Amino acid sequence: MSPIADCNPKQDIASGPAERLAAQLTSMLPGAAVVQVRLQGPRTLWPHLGLTALNERGRKLRVPRAKALTIARWIIRSFPHAGWAATDVHAFDLRTAELHTAHGLEA
Repeated sequence: MSPIADCNPKQDIASGPAERLAAQLTSMLPGAAVVQVRLQGPRTLWPHLGLTALNERGRKLRVPRAKALTIARWIIRSFPHAGWAATDVHAFDLRTAELHTAHGLEA
């Protein structure tokens, strides 16, 4: 074994797809703790992707529209079994990599 082998320890790599997604979103949305995704916007009657990023204190973070749409699609595609109804809001916790509905139930 070379003396250099222990100089660069391997970082902990997230094991599952949800953990990898949470790690990637944490780097894309600095300061965000939770990402809320909905299929229907507050001002539209038809399906329209919406995303809200919240920090630890529950305050909204500004996310550019293109980035918000991309992240919303990633989350929806990562959790196809979540029952994405047009009226439900789902929250993806970046700290625990868990998806919950607006009622607090695990999706």
